[in-house]
Amino acid sequence: MRTKQHYQKIFNFSDESLFVQKIYSEITKLLSENLSLSLREARLEARFIIEHTLKVQHQYLIKNSNELIKPEKFKKLMGYVKDRLSYKPLAYVLKESKFYDMKFFVNSNVLIPRQDTELMIDLILNNYQKKDSLNILDLGTGSGAIGIVLASKFKKAKVLLTDMSSKALNISKKNIFFHKLKNISTLKSDWFEKIPNKKFDLIVSNPPYINKKDTHLKNKELLFEPKNALISEQKGYADITKIIKLSPHFLKSNGALYIEHGYNQSRKVKELFKKNNFTKIKQKQDINKIYRITSGVIKI
Repeated sequence: MRTKQHYQKIFNFSDESLFVQKIYSEITKLLSENLSLSLREARLEARFIIEHTLKVQHQYLIKNSNELIKPEKFKKLMGYVKDRLSYKPLAYVLKESKFYDMKFFVNSNVLIPRQDTELMIDLILNNYQKKDSLNILDLGTGSGAIGIVLASKFKKAKVLLTDMSSKALNISKKNIFFHKLKNISTLKSDWFEKIPNKKFDLIVSNPPYINKKDTHLKNKELLFEPKNALISEQKGYADITKIIKLSPHFLKSNGALYIEHGYNQSRKVKELFKKNNFTKIKQKQDINKIYRITSGVIKI
């Protein structure tokens, strides 16, 4: 069993330096120097690690900077730091992530929810302000982030989360239980394969869309994420194409599809929407002015 002294030796801590503020500063330095994080990013991650370990809020670091951390907490905290220094994403280290100001449990069986995907939620909430009783299908749900946020916002909606991975669905079920939502069900399905014969008002998806030759896949942190949730055949378009092609068969008249795609795919995705008879096609830019979300409506 690893002792406090073991971690102190690895991370160069002494008994006199186990104050909250000192540890916060040292962890920030370790993360910044070893992971090529900016100082701001390193500080943020160090804060999250300490808050998670001690189960405290941000104000704690400000009000209790001279408090000593108990040895057992220190050991746990430095275990998290060591995992993070192996390039394991912080969300996987802590087994949780934030998405649209909601907490989600995650592990390496699901993608980590990302800020880009929040654009989809913004669009939907803006476009459905006066509607609540929606039937929503979340394809390839992973952690359940998109569908769960929508279920929490549209209290009268009925939301179906699907994924081909049983392990991913187990995580989504855990998140449903955590958020105490009663208007969600789950189904194991490879895209539309086992979807019941019904029509939806809204289909949402963040499918795999990365070309297997994309150099971004060499990113050390991406190596921890499930490849089948990242990579798609046909230069990244196989799953996107299938979803756009089949969605009209599962949408009500005036039903809509919202889909996330890659930074360089907006033009072709828009063409696919047109080819499959979608109207009112809209695209949403991220903070870098890159189109990442495309939506369209089906008229039957």
